[in-house]
Amino acid sequence: MKRNTMVKAVLAISLMAAGAAPAQEAWKPTRAVTLIAPNAPGGTSDRTARELQRLFQKHKLVDVTVNVVNRPGGGGSLALNQLNSSAGDPHVILITTSAVISNHITGLTSYNYTEFSPIALLLGDNYGINVRAESGIKSARDILDQVRKNPEALTFGISGIGGTNHTSLVAVLKKGGVDVRRVKMATFAGGGVISLQLLGGHVDVINTGLGNMVDHLVQGRMRTLAITGPRRMGGPFADVPTWKEVGVDVSLIGWRGILGAKGLRPAEVAYWNDVFRKVVQTEDWKADLAKNYWLDIYANAAGMRKWLDSENAEVRALLTELGMAKTQ
Repeated sequence: MKRNTMVKAVLAISLMAAGAAPAQEAWKPTRAVTLIAPNAPGGTSDRTARELQRLFQKHKLVDVTVNVVNRPGGGGSLALNQLNSSAGDPHVILITTSAVISNHITGLTSYNYTEFSPIALLLGDNYGINVRAESGIKSARDILDQVRKNPEALTFGISGIGGTNHTSLVAVLKKGGVDVRRVKMATFAGGGVISLQLLGGHVDVINTGLGNMVDHLVQGRMRTLAITGPRRMGGPFADVPTWKEVGVDVSLIGWRGILGAKGLRPAEVAYWNDVFRKVVQTEDWKADLAKNYWLDIYANAAGMRKWLDSENAEVRALLTELGMAKTQ
């Protein structure tokens, strides 16, 4: 009995200490927060950033002003430059994508994801390959047939070398028997921009997030011919096949999450963990996922670290196979 009483006492003290620690270590922003979007206004990361900004305010999740700052260019490298220059500052956070991994592997940037503080994994994104409504290309097989015969027959628009919209496209073309080294690709600052480039006739085909094209698709200005994910999506994409259905064994999704600056303290990461945990529980966020055909893959800081490590191994293997890996 005495032993049980002692154990209970120790447990009680431990629980009290555990409860006291967060209070002693608690942190919250003391000035305006900068939320960096690594692309131009209108792209998927920008739209994600602005929706988060709205939800922070609507649900009173962050007590200070949150400013969205666009840093397009270099496939996300300019955005990482700003985050890198803010080491130890929890008031600066970044919308990040798979480009944070692929850009390092391809040598586009010297920054590795391991140099920053993971905060939260937010969503997954299917990519769709699209043409203008009046294009003579009628199917995804037509695209493959044309560039298999002549790799320079079409110009593809992408929003960054090494990002998922690029790597998934290259993987599809390579698996489809195309000499990807000769394929013409034009790079623009964000999914919103490449959609306009397609509609303006400056490129023949684009590969971008479904949310970037849904309005154009519904309005009959664009046609989506295949998506990169593991299954068909609903709504206006219900009749759009996956690449596997087309006969190309590729299934990839993009993702977006939040990175903090290097060297954040546990209490600062815990604050942002709590904020994003509350965000993804709101009905507004769930509606945003459905509206943009985004996938719910939320994970906290620890889960995001595991995701990044796994993604790094997969992307490195793919880029090495494609002859694009430059770093170890």
